[in-house]
Amino acid sequence: MELSKPRFGVGLFDRSLSTPEAIVNFALTAEKFGFDSVWMPDHAFFPFEALTTLTAVAVKTRNVKVGTCVIDLNRRHPATLAQSTSTIDIISGGRFILGVGKGVKNEPTYGVRVHEQVSRMLEILKITKMFWTDPVVNYRGSFYTFENASIGTRPLQKPHPPVWVAAFGPRMIKIAAEIGDGFITQNMSPEMYQEKLNQLRETAKKAGRDRKEITAVFSAPMSISLEREAALMQIEPWARDFLSRYAKPPWSFAEKLGYRTQWTKPEEVPIEAIDRCYIFGTPDECVSKVDKYLKAGVEYFICLPLLPATTDSLKLFSKKVIEYFKEYR
Repeated sequence: MELSKPRFGVGLFDRSLSTPEAIVNFALTAEKFGFDSVWMPDHAFFPFEALTTLTAVAVKTRNVKVGTCVIDLNRRHPATLAQSTSTIDIISGGRFILGVGKGVKNEPTYGVRVHEQVSRMLEILKITKMFWTDPVVNYRGSFYTFENASIGTRPLQKPHPPVWVAAFGPRMIKIAAEIGDGFITQNMSPEMYQEKLNQLRETAKKAGRDRKEITAVFSAPMSISLEREAALMQIEPWARDFLSRYAKPPWSFAEKLGYRTQWTKPEEVPIEAIDRCYIFGTPDECVSKVDKYLKAGVEYFICLPLLPATTDSLKLFSKKVIEYFKEYR
């Protein structure tokens, strides 16, 4: 089977990227070294807001795509979101990708609990697309009602920027399969990813969609160094935190990785589990791990973030990993 040539993106957040200038310079360096895209997550407790940061990056860069991985739709009004993202798409010259999710960490910001997160998210996404494409929006739903509503901005990309949907569970996978231009999932082994991707593609087929319409994306922290132990030291806290939180049902990462014990603390996560679920190590080890995910169906890799977040890491990853896969077959 001939595999597609992978594309690579990198996140624009880390403790070392503590100023807007540092973030813009990091994005410019990523562009220089051949990364295809740069990405911002969206949490209220982060130092910088995603869309305004990406706007600054879009002004300075020329070729690299700019995207959210992922934006919390449940804390965004659809008309405001549509206008903001249309503006970024215009400023970037049509380089914007909207990665979306239902949000799980921002509820204290609202002051009230958000009920029916997935249903509300889906409605916001549908309305946003209407504002992107329709001169006037008339809509009556479960959460929003609009009558003769409009915005003064339209995205440059037609019919609209790509929408990539972050998904773990069956319902979000169904949404990604039916209306997403991309499918994002994260922090899992190639075998687990392939299982999720197969679910997505089967659902997309039932919905009458071609699997080629949906980009298969793997997003996770990644770490590269000339020494394996140095790379492991960088990624270990991120990996232990995530895998311990997702060890139990409904995600059941521990069981799916073949462990009988469900980890309850980060220090209980075995190194072997980290090794199976994350791309890290020497350049040769990173190439080998990327190859395993490619064979599982991944088409697009997002280093969220690349560790350590330095120019040297960008250069090493570019020269040893991105360059290797440029001729990939």
